[in-house]
Amino acid sequence: MTLKEARKKAGLSINDLALAVGVSPAAICRYEKGKRNPKVPIAKRIANVLPAITWYELVDIKKVS
Repeated sequence: MTLKEARKKAGLSINDLALAVGVSPAAICRYEKGKRNPKVPIAKRIANVLPAITWYELVDIKKVS
């Protein structure tokens, strides 16, 4: 599930989610469009507000080999 789908499923607007998480609406837009990934603390706050998504789905974790 994408961030946008989870937000809509919860019945929240971009502004509602931004206010609940403590970031700007523009940041939420960037996360939804895949232009940026939230840092872990922000991803965890988003996941607390949107139970349909987990924080690690929001964070781009790359393996270093």
